[in-house]
Amino acid sequence: MSGPELKGSCHCGAVHITVAGPPAQVTKCNCSLCRRTGWIGGYWHPDAVTVKAAPDALNPYVQGDRMITTWNCRTCGSHSHWTPITASPDRMGVNMRMFDPADWRHLPVQEVDGAKF
Repeated sequence: MSGPELKGSCHCGAVHITVAGPPAQVTKCNCSLCRRTGWIGGYWHPDAVTVKAAPDALNPYVQGDRMITTWNCRTCGSHSHWTPITASPDRMGVNMRMFDPADWRHLPVQEVDGAKF
C-alpha cells in the first residue's frame, strides 16, 4: 500500500472513513451479502483505518458464520466497513464505494467466489 490517504463517506455524510492509502487491489465477491449490498472491498490493518461517526450512527449486522460484523449507516443505509469477530484481527474491510471512484477504479480486481462457501 502506498500513496496518499483516502477519505470517503457514506451517502449522507454521517460516517467518514480515512485509510492510510489505496490497497494493492480491490475485491468483488458474489456471496449473498456482498452481492446484495454492492460491496467492493479494500482491506487494511485496523490501525490504518479511521472511522468517524456519532456513537449511534452505525448499525451492526452479524451474518450466520459470525466471522465479521458489517456496519452500515443508520440514516442512509450505506454499507461502510466490516470488523472481525473470529476472522483475523489483523484485517478489516472497507467498502471502496465510500471513496471517489477515481481513487480506486484503476486498481486490479480480485473476483472471489464466496457463494460456494
